[in-house]
Amino acid sequence: MLGPNPVPQTQPATSDQSRAEAVEGRLQTAQESKWLSRPRVLWAWALGFSFLLSIFAIFNGGYIGGDYNTHLARILNPNRFFDFSMGDPPIYDLIGHGLFRLIGKNNGFIITYSIIELVVNTVALWWFFLYTERRFRSPILHLAFVLFVTFLPARLIHVVAIGTDWMTIPVFVLLLFRFDKFLSEETSTLKNAALLGLVLTLGIWSKYNFMAFPPALFIIFLFLWWNRRWPLKRFVAICALSLVAPSALVLHDFWQSTRVPDAAAKTIWIPKGGAPSQPEYTYRDLLLLKKRDIELFSAPEFYIRKASDPYTFGFREAHRHSFLALEHMGVFTDTHNHFQELPGAQSIDRFLIPDYKVRRSGKTEIMVASMTLGTIWTLLALIGTPWILFGAVRHLWKDKLEHEDVALLLGTAFFLLMFLLIPFLYWSALTGSWQSRLYMISLLCFFLAGFLLLDRTVVAKWPKLAFDVLTLVIVQCGITVLMAA
Repeated sequence: MLGPNPVPQTQPATSDQSRAEAVEGRLQTAQESKWLSRPRVLWAWALGFSFLLSIFAIFNGGYIGGDYNTHLARILNPNRFFDFSMGDPPIYDLIGHGLFRLIGKNNGFIITYSIIELVVNTVALWWFFLYTERRFRSPILHLAFVLFVTFLPARLIHVVAIGTDWMTIPVFVLLLFRFDKFLSEETSTLKNAALLGLVLTLGIWSKYNFMAFPPALFIIFLFLWWNRRWPLKRFVAICALSLVAPSALVLHDFWQSTRVPDAAAKTIWIPKGGAPSQPEYTYRDLLLLKKRDIELFSAPEFYIRKASDPYTFGFREAHRHSFLALEHMGVFTDTHNHFQELPGAQSIDRFLIPDYKVRRSGKTEIMVASMTLGTIWTLLALIGTPWILFGAVRHLWKDKLEHEDVALLLGTAFFLLMFLLIPFLYWSALTGSWQSRLYMISLLCFFLAGFLLLDRTVVAKWPKLAFDVLTLVIVQCGITVLMAA
């Protein structure tokens, strides 16, 4: 009769436990909210750390790429600024020569130039993250995308190498913002069209691959003309202001190259009637995977053939591997050893090529890990790109273009310009027509599509999976740091 009543004792205990759990849940939510309320601080930390990582690489010779000596010779010689026998436009050399005049002929001017490349790309990447931020429903997943791109090995390596490829991402980001202005401001369309034309012209003189954009933009203009009921005069004016100058520049430089013996514009193509052992890539090689692709997961070196490899040119042998597998390797490893050890002293008077660099002990295993985990992101990009691209075409038809639509349409055009021409190029396997530096803009857009696919499907249904994706990305970033350090 006087025994304890279990009900009154159980109820307070349960109530206290519930209150404790509720308080703990609110504290956890508050901490997460505080963390997520400042994602741009995390961007800044990530970009700052990658910046320091790249600075370390620059001072250890990370600026020495495959065409280092060719570009350096052109920078130092003002008579070669407008050398139309070369395959690159002159803006890069003009900037470099200005630094050379300011600093003098020493290694300092090359290192300074490489740091300028890095600064410009870091700022451009920040603006690209702002451009894509509102297109993600999950801030956690967008943070994962930010970290992934920031520490993407191909980006880290090629934005500091002496060459023209570092300019592609900054000009592309500038183009995206100018086109966004053009779409959103109906009252100043002609002014924005003219500014868009200036950015396109800058792009052409930065890298001739930007010639893919005028035709792509013309198609977009056609749909806008139809959907927005522009008068014909307005449509013609917009096309003229935005497309005539860059198109004329391409035609002018091409015409000049036809007047130069042995110009790159002539010699890179397989001659009419064919040539022995050419082409080294067919469309079958470009579109299909091969059994031998698994060999690339040993992270071979571009310039050094393994003694056990029966092929004369190693993995660069014609028809040996698929384009996709080679591209994947180029994105997630330091294939050319740009960030590896350079024996001897750095000097502007010394002939320097990546062939001289030595891959340090343990680096190959790290690259294998990077390439293996990177398979997840490549698969996401392969699935997400056509998915987003299909939506982009649908939105273009309905005049409802979003940021990712414009990026994917232009990024795909940039990719196809090079990709579809590979079977017509001389020594396309030996010289590496698959190299990631040639497709930096497209890679940025394709990986964006992969993360957006997750954001709008799996993570939309199970939001907590965004933390799992973020964890995998952090692991990928850690592997990259070990590879580059």
